[in-house]
Amino acid sequence: MEKSNKNKKYRIGSVYYEFSGREVKDSYSQLDLANMSELIDKWSDYDFDKTDGYIYFDDLEKELVPPELTPADRKRFIEYLEKGIEVVNK
Repeated sequence: MEKSNKNKKYRIGSVYYEFSGREVKDSYSQLDLANMSELIDKWSDYDFDKTDGYIYFDDLEKELVPPELTPADRKRFIEYLEKGIEVVNK
């Protein structure tokens, strides 16, 4: 684990998070889709921990859930992510 992640509360596999986009079912503008894709790519391709492949975070909704999601997609997206989250620091 990288030093910057030692105090984070949770982690999720970067590959697991990368596939979270499959939970998006509603219609969106091209701009919204690009923004969602950018957020998911940022975490799964660049901002994951390089020593173990996990994404470490403190607040699921603020850090990993795209704000453009409709309420129904937001619910599906979060339910999917919660299946892969591990608590690392209480």
